[in-house]
Amino acid sequence: MDTTDALAALLRQLRRRAARRDGGAQLTYRQLSARTGWAHGVIGDYFSGKTLPPTDRFDSLVQLLGATGREMRLLATARDRVEEARRSRQASNGRADNGRVDPSGFDGDGPVPPPPAPRQLPRAIPELPGREAELAALDALRPESHGSGPVVVALDGPGGVGKSALAVHAAHRFGERFPDGQLYADLSGPLRSPHRDAARPVAPAVVLRRFLCALGAPRPHPCGVADAAAAYRTVLIERRVLIVLDNARDAAQVRPLLPAAPGCAVLVTSLGVLAALNGAAHLHLSPLQPPASLAVLGLWAGPGRLSAEPEAAAVITHHCGHLPLALRIAGARLAARPRWPVRELAARLADPARRLAELSFADLDLHAALAAGHRELLVRGPHGRAAARALPLLASAQGELTVPDAAAATGTTPATAEALLEQLVDVQLLESRAPGRYRFHPLTRLFALRPVATMNKGGGARSAEGGPST
Repeated sequence: MDTTDALAALLRQLRRRAARRDGGAQLTYRQLSARTGWAHGVIGDYFSGKTLPPTDRFDSLVQLLGATGREMRLLATARDRVEEARRSRQASNGRADNGRVDPSGFDGDGPVPPPPAPRQLPRAIPELPGREAELAALDALRPESHGSGPVVVALDGPGGVGKSALAVHAAHRFGERFPDGQLYADLSGPLRSPHRDAARPVAPAVVLRRFLCALGAPRPHPCGVADAAAAYRTVLIERRVLIVLDNARDAAQVRPLLPAAPGCAVLVTSLGVLAALNGAAHLHLSPLQPPASLAVLGLWAGPGRLSAEPEAAAVITHHCGHLPLALRIAGARLAARPRWPVRELAARLADPARRLAELSFADLDLHAALAAGHRELLVRGPHGRAAARALPLLASAQGELTVPDAAAATGTTPATAEALLEQLVDVQLLESRAPGRYRFHPLTRLFALRPVATMNKGGGARSAEGGPST
């Protein structure tokens, strides 16, 4: 198979199978556009065979359509063959498939020009009030000419605390230290369907192929994880590259993506602490302090918006729990309603029953960010699902939780209750500042008290933790 038509036929087959699997109609181009952010006309060209999808888009598309790991490897090879066949045709006649001259000017006789250094970072938020100490710690992201390996920094924290925003902001700030490029990958992956609870994390092999392509590694790229990782490390051995791995699930997903070269650096974000990631420095993010919270709210609400009602503004920051994502949403809502008094939004947020619903605006959704931890529990097997079921019972108790409190609330033994609590700590739905003592963040408590059926609603929308929005 070496034509885009044959490859498109496989995409259509996957699309039909996904519909049968989920018991519904085939995903329309507009629905696929909403999930990927690509123009629906371009998606139509992919399925009709008019256009060969770029490597990263092809990998995302087949994953969204439910391809298994083995199928993804086979499809990746098939796409590479189509690309190689297309290049061969171009080299033989110096023209693109549509008959126009290849804009690269390569006529098959001269050397292929080296690809530009990859610059894959998403757009950064220009200001991050309250994160000065964290940015100072991230100043350790410096390429070394010698040493045992790259600098690796892992950022963790609850949903909405601004891990992705800080990582991308720091990568832009320190990126000039890495002249050979910056690589970026969101490791969370798309949700399997609107009716399923868990996202399928992006396989390391998929990310390695994208990175090898961006770095100009010779084709065909290895399909196996071990071989692709070895090729990736080889390509980077003499380069200074900064790699941002966003929304990692666990250390096992990250390890194959770590370079060996001391001239590289890696930033990883995750909900839980990646304690099993050898050699990583850890940076634990917490909600902001009140002065910084006011600065973030004012940054998004607009100049001078809060000055006339400072008390109402302080109330808003309190009800937002000083989470950067919640503050950004509140600020955006004020900016969208320039004639609203600030106290109007403060009053709306004062009602606990509607607070999470109020903290949603456009594609920013605090509920979706908090739901990430709940979805993670559901894929952790029986123990994780038991912790998810216990969540509303534990949240119903006010104040600090102890192991005996949790045992009484869940009707279990102290040992079982402690295991449930620790599962919740691992996914940042609960905080433990001392052994045997636990507490909920106020907004996480509200999330936990909601009916289980609504906990993961709207999970198909990308929260700001899935990009540099907070």
